[in-house]
Amino acid sequence: MYTPWTKGLGFTQGEAAQLIAATGAINSMFGIVGSWLADRVFGARKALVIGNIVKGLSCAILALPAFSLSQGRVFAIVGMILINLPIMGASNYSLTGLLFHRKDGRRDGAYAMHNIANSIAGFITPVIAAQLGLVNYHWGFLIGAIAAFLYAAAIGLPGKAFFGSLGSKPSRPLSEAEKKKFSLIALAVVAVLAAAIGIAVGTGKATIGTFASTVSSFTFLVAIGFFVVIWRSKRIKGTERRRLGAVTPIILMQIVIGVDYQLQGTTLLMFLDQRINRNFFGIEIAPGSFNTIVAIVALLAGVFYSWLWATKIGAKWKSIDRLWFGFAFSGISNLLLIVPTVVLFPGTAKYSVIFILIYYIVGNFGGFPYGVAATSMIAAAAPKSYETQMQTGFTLSAAIGTAISLIIFGKLQTLDMQLPMFWIIAIFEIAVSVLIFLFRNKIQAAILAE
Repeated sequence: MYTPWTKGLGFTQGEAAQLIAATGAINSMFGIVGSWLADRVFGARKALVIGNIVKGLSCAILALPAFSLSQGRVFAIVGMILINLPIMGASNYSLTGLLFHRKDGRRDGAYAMHNIANSIAGFITPVIAAQLGLVNYHWGFLIGAIAAFLYAAAIGLPGKAFFGSLGSKPSRPLSEAEKKKFSLIALAVVAVLAAAIGIAVGTGKATIGTFASTVSSFTFLVAIGFFVVIWRSKRIKGTERRRLGAVTPIILMQIVIGVDYQLQGTTLLMFLDQRINRNFFGIEIAPGSFNTIVAIVALLAGVFYSWLWATKIGAKWKSIDRLWFGFAFSGISNLLLIVPTVVLFPGTAKYSVIFILIYYIVGNFGGFPYGVAATSMIAAAAPKSYETQMQTGFTLSAAIGTAISLIIFGKLQTLDMQLPMFWIIAIFEIAVSVLIFLFRNKIQAAILAE
């Protein structure tokens, strides 16, 4: 998008970063709509096939070389629109959850395998992308298109032979009256958006910065609105209502994790750059290499826990116990980073890189069970016809944490002011883990109730 990439598309590096961030936010926000379509219109399996075909087409458009700046920008806009079309949402996670009974402990192992695959991709993709970027970024999108089409084929071709009837139809199909109602709502939303864009362009206020800020605000509002709608739904009654109440602490935990992730993405990077001596036994570790270290640790953690949970000992480890255990280690890793450095030795100019390595290893290895157990328990507790939407809502709840972080960072604008957030969030994570531990039997019983 910006100049270093094969002459780019005329955007500055800052504008390109904002567009990428906005695209991620839109993808998360539209995920709710896609999950609703999967639950009410397509079914999870069909949504995955259609969604990946559309994603493949969007990558294919971006893979076409631009013969002019204007054509390149048009292709980029069309590609970004297609890639964010709300079709499949979190269908992958919901389809995985449908493969197992609510009380089947193997579901956690299945989600662990998801994380292993994601870690492999997280390890390989930056290397491939970096090398392709030296030649031409279009090749990267071509590979993305091929991968998306292969994904669609892997889900669509085995079809009934592999999945049976799972995810083939919506869990609660729309009635004819509902189809008309929601079609009119969709048209009205598109018309309002088109009018807003037209006014913004006409008045000269349609800057990339304004666009990114607007998208971030809407992501926060959509996340809150989704949970309000779920809680007020009259279709969720009795046991399903009690299950929904039982996962409320998990949603709150994910909001806290959202704040933690923002600390990692901002404050930690500044700390790494300004306060860490990256020389490790004579080898200078580049800042970008830490992402690879995280991916390797996550991959090893996934393999270890998948093996552990397949054993008799690991099978006795309940999802709720995996949840509080992993969440507690997120807090412990924050304390292991901030206490031996800033708290005990605040005047030190540069701290050893060993502290940051310990932070990554403890946080990603010890914290691994949290994400898997949380996703699995959300799948077990999801009300009928909300299976996919609950997965997306759970992921999107971190956006509330992101919004809280933006407010905090607006007040604490220097590294020294932000660093205490590490031990504050650490104490909060450990305290919440203790509460979950104390009430673990009640939460587990409510979620697994028939």
